[in-house]
Amino acid sequence: KGAKMVGDYLAKKLQKGDQVAIIEGAPNAFNAIQRKHGFEDAMKAAGANIVSSQSGFWETEKANQVVAAIATENPDLKAVLCANDSMALGAIAALRAAGKEGKVLVVGYDNISAVQQLLKEGKILATADQHADQLAVFGIDYALEMLKTKAAPADKETPVELITAESLARIRAGWSPVVAA
Repeated sequence: KGAKMVGDYLAKKLQKGDQVAIIEGAPNAFNAIQRKHGFEDAMKAAGANIVSSQSGFWETEKANQVVAAIATENPDLKAVLCANDSMALGAIAALRAAGKEGKVLVVGYDNISAVQQLLKEGKILATADQHADQLAVFGIDYALEMLKTKAAPADKETPVELITAESLARIRAGWSPVVAA
């Protein structure tokens, strides 16, 4: 749902038929597969043309290499959707080297500190924050509920939030809606 949220936000900046690429995480990782599906769902709903979907294996340098090749092969590329922010950093570097920085939109996932300045500068359009710093707390709460009720509770989803330059400014000002996803 977080990847779809980021993809839906990106879709508002695209035209039907625009060429996009997805940079996936490790091919067999559950979260990589789910993020890829979320990005695909958003791009299909927008009528974007997914010209490539390749693994960057969660790595900045690998994503840099993959995006460099994709950008060369697809001169009309309009956006790159990265399954994590480390790969988004690699995508930005590849696009800068190709002279396409600012011409190709980039989105990521994780809201790592290294992308926050790039969000403010408009070099990364959006990312998702799944509140990784709170995942252990969510797990503990889930376990305590199981101990209390002596039963497995219904599936729960951890919150995820769309992060853009505008929402980052609101967050820093102390306001942040957390959306369950």
